[in-house]
Amino acid sequence: MSARRDTQRLGRMLRVRSLQLDLARAEQAAAADRASSATALAARIEALRQDVAPREGSDQGLSLFAAAHYRDRLARSGLEAQRRVQLTHQQLDQARDAATAAKRDHGVVEKLIERELQAKARAALKALEDAPQTARTLARSLLKDG
Repeated sequence: MSARRDTQRLGRMLRVRSLQLDLARAEQAAAADRASSATALAARIEALRQDVAPREGSDQGLSLFAAAHYRDRLARSGLEAQRRVQLTHQQLDQARDAATAAKRDHGVVEKLIERELQAKARAALKALEDAPQTARTLARSLLKDG
């Protein structure tokens, strides 16, 4: 009864750890997507800021004032975008760490299950060795026949 309960508990633990691993991997993928998106946004803002920069030979004063205003706004947006990039990269690192921990925990449960199966196999072999001669002959013939 106890061995059956341990097997059931290990099975539940494996299902939970598998679910946790899947969730951690999904969060890691989402964090990588957010980091990529934030980096792309920062690059687009910087490109816009460069496009609005004053150019040599331009003699339109009002246009230069407007360009400077938009360039300043884009510079502030660029700083915010860089802050978001840093934040998303931190979140990505945390998600990677969580996925690694979940994978490690999942592996531990798999090893426990493997040990349990090996212990059962050893116990079955021991019982077979301790069995009367007729049972051994029957078991061997079953093993040979498949």
